[in-house]
Amino acid sequence: MINAVLAFIVVVLSISGMAIGLILKNKPLSPSCGGIYLSKGEACQVCGKVKE
Repeated sequence: MINAVLAFIVVVLSISGMAIGLILKNKPLSPSCGGIYLSKGEACQVCGKVKE
């Protein structure tokens, strides 16, 4: 039972740390660009970069 409680505490602390980091940076989340899903010459719908 103590293992489950410790695991829960670790998860909560890590999620809280990431949330606090985002709040302090005051920067919106940015998605990844199309990556492997873009064909050559196609533009990303998020940032507008064209895959070469």
